[in-house]
Amino acid sequence: MMGSGIVLDFIEKQYPGVCAKVNLSYPYRNSQIFMVDLRQKDESRRIVVKLSRNYIPGQVAAEYENLSRFYAGCRDSEISSPRPLFVDSRKGLLAMSYVDGLPLAHMLHEVRPKSSDYIHRAVDLSAVALAKYHRLFRQPEDKPITVDPTVKEDDLNRCIAECAQRLDECNLRCRVTPFFDFTAWNIMMENGSNGGNGNGSGSPTLYLIDFPRLDYVFTPHLDLARFRFGLELVKQFPPAKFFGINRWEVEPLFEQFLNRYSREMQIILNQEDLRLIACFRKANIRRSQDLLRKGKYGWQPKLEKAYLSTFCRNWLEQKDDFAMWPEKGRIN
Repeated sequence: MMGSGIVLDFIEKQYPGVCAKVNLSYPYRNSQIFMVDLRQKDESRRIVVKLSRNYIPGQVAAEYENLSRFYAGCRDSEISSPRPLFVDSRKGLLAMSYVDGLPLAHMLHEVRPKSSDYIHRAVDLSAVALAKYHRLFRQPEDKPITVDPTVKEDDLNRCIAECAQRLDECNLRCRVTPFFDFTAWNIMMENGSNGGNGNGSGSPTLYLIDFPRLDYVFTPHLDLARFRFGLELVKQFPPAKFFGINRWEVEPLFEQFLNRYSREMQIILNQEDLRLIACFRKANIRRSQDLLRKGKYGWQPKLEKAYLSTFCRNWLEQKDDFAMWPEKGRIN
């Protein structure tokens, strides 16, 4: 198993006398995730080790620091993150506690059907989690807008430059370290929490994963737009697009998300706020087609781009119903 030797060698140094075994491994675009079982005498537990690809050591260290900061700062019975365990930024290794759950994206994909009430509760919690993150990672009001020069994010950086002059017209003007990839894929819902069983009853427990590793400072609009983009992306894949499984709609679900986020931040979004979110939403769609920013990208980005280019051309070219937002949206 590629990379497992590096992972096991490092774990044995961190936990002398512990027997470590890689149980599962999942390859992703920028990393490989290992589920590692640890056993010592009669005790056993599972941890998660993330082995990064195309990484800069400082970025791995930043991700671990931000994970640690959120874990320490968010003391909530319904919202948390995996517990940080150790990091070796030179080797691209980051370890955390295991969460027995599924990404919210899987539930929205209908892979494991959940009730409508469960999904709406999960979206509410997602909004609360993002607001908590933004409060923890808030920057001074006079902090200048910053883009990370070490990464190829031309679409987002261009959008930041174009939108910076419009911030004074927005109600949401606080500076934060953006989560950057706040999508349903990075929101874990714990299995079986508070009755969250097969039929989706009860209140879920939410865990944020994949914390930021880039040196950006901007307003929360970037993260709000990323969540909106993620909802639309879910709708482009087969369960909704080809099989007609459609138990939720993007517009009302995102409106619910924005309303709950606004209440948590004690702010009323105005039309300029919505236009800024729409600008970053379009930048994310353009970004999804740019393989060069991935550096030494593998087969996954190529396959996803081929799929989107073949089956989702109207969405990519903004000729579908989603392109009308925010004109037909309502924010209460």
